[in-house]
Amino acid sequence: MAEKQKSGLEKLIAQSPGMEIWWDASPLVFAHWAKNFVAKQEPAVQEWLRPQVERLYVKDNPPQSLFRGVTTNPVITKAGIDTLPDTWYPWIKEEIARHPNLNAGQITWRTYKEFSRLGAELYMPIFEESGYRHGFVSAQVDPRELNDVREIVEQGLGLKALAPNIMLKVPGTQAGVLSIFLLTAMGVPTNATLVFTLPQILAVAEAVKRGKEVGECYGTDYSRWRSVITLMMARFEEREEMAQEAREAGFELTEELMRWSGLAIMKKAYHILREREYPSKLLLASSRVGPGEGRILHVEETAGANLVYTMNQSFIENVLLTYADKDFTQRIDKPVPAEALEKLLALPYFRRGYEENGLELEEFLHHPGTVFTGNQFSKAMNTFEAFVAEQIKG
Repeated sequence: MAEKQKSGLEKLIAQSPGMEIWWDASPLVFAHWAKNFVAKQEPAVQEWLRPQVERLYVKDNPPQSLFRGVTTNPVITKAGIDTLPDTWYPWIKEEIARHPNLNAGQITWRTYKEFSRLGAELYMPIFEESGYRHGFVSAQVDPRELNDVREIVEQGLGLKALAPNIMLKVPGTQAGVLSIFLLTAMGVPTNATLVFTLPQILAVAEAVKRGKEVGECYGTDYSRWRSVITLMMARFEEREEMAQEAREAGFELTEELMRWSGLAIMKKAYHILREREYPSKLLLASSRVGPGEGRILHVEETAGANLVYTMNQSFIENVLLTYADKDFTQRIDKPVPAEALEKLLALPYFRRGYEENGLELEEFLHHPGTVFTGNQFSKAMNTFEAFVAEQIKG
């Protein structure tokens, strides 16, 4: 029993000075998830699991929470609304009644902003207690806007006005990189999303660095500012383009090899950001369990890293249960196995994502990871709007 008092996430942080765990869901659904997750376990598991889950977000004393921030997007918001229908379905109907001249898209965006505002309120005590370093809630611009700087910046500023601890999620496309430069010059915290490759990470890091230099020249206040760059590992690893290239090269892209491809980019980017003293912090997202049973390579290979790790409900469940009786060792400085890296470097898809100059700015928009994820998020946003449209029709 004593071995299970410290959760897998707490063990990971103990190995990783500066690591932050963020909640990859709306803060409004945490209590619902926590209750259901614990309830579905065996009584003996509930005994040690319940206090671990309660420490993730401490409602009565948020600064004591293990979670130090949040990532959301419109897709997550729709899932949250469906999780709490008794609260949010009536709210949407009331909003429609209050604003009869607004269309479905406008009501949808107002709903997203209200969800984001209320989530930011829950993390405001963490934001204030930490001296404005932690407690940020990432709110994403419309995921269908990947190539319009003016629209991205305008939407972003509207979201930022909701709360001091709102951080803007902006796509890692060419237009997004320029938007991040402009927002950074204004002192607006940003989280670069839809980032899958080292060239994207470095382009964002340079834009943030230069934007901050410009802002400082003109007296911009950076006391409540941060920059993180989200690497969506599995969304890079799992694209068919790399698997096809492996088949053409005469080998199978196994699950383990896929995971090493994302980890190779992560490790290289992590060390470059630190060595070159960029003001941005790497944030890991889109992680997977495995390969195999009882192992989460994505987590194990990050132990010892000073970075942000955002985790959705399912992934957190797996970490807590998988590492109840296991410890971590520092592995962030361990290189990717030479045999795995040699195979991966034979694949143009991986090589272009791994090399510093593997992609040009204009190619970011058309990267398979961007196309796949952008389409998925856009479809979900369209579904959100269609749901609201049905409510308008009555």
